[in-house]
Amino acid sequence: MSSIIEFFVAPDDAAAAGVVQNGPGAGFEPAAYGNFDVWSTLGEWESILTGRGLEEPIAGGGPDVVAGGDGSPVVLAVPRDLTRALAGAGRHLLGTTAERWVERREEDGETIDDELARQLLGEVAALAAGAAGTGRSLYCWIC
Repeated sequence: MSSIIEFFVAPDDAAAAGVVQNGPGAGFEPAAYGNFDVWSTLGEWESILTGRGLEEPIAGGGPDVVAGGDGSPVVLAVPRDLTRALAGAGRHLLGTTAERWVERREEDGETIDDELARQLLGEVAALAAGAAGTGRSLYCWIC
């Protein structure tokens, strides 16, 4: 389990990698959360939002590690298909996605508050829309 998870938008992998030690900070306007399995979450969100089976995001390799690892903080590039799906999702689809995600996490013994799930997906979707509208990319810092 991660203790801090921050989603943020950056112009490219090099800029995103530059935050690996200290996090994205206010200049990147991150959405900060904690204590959920972000690796599984990204695949689950992509599966739910795109209507693909969970095996497809996993077979695609999942998120790319941009920087860090081996016990240190990590920066992930959120897969482009997921970024596009989040950016294009309306309020109803995000709500449904939150419900299904909470159910999946409960099946694996992880409890996530329904309201927090909706808030998280809403904030990350807003970041994704900003990224998609400006040609930048969505990233996730994990510490």
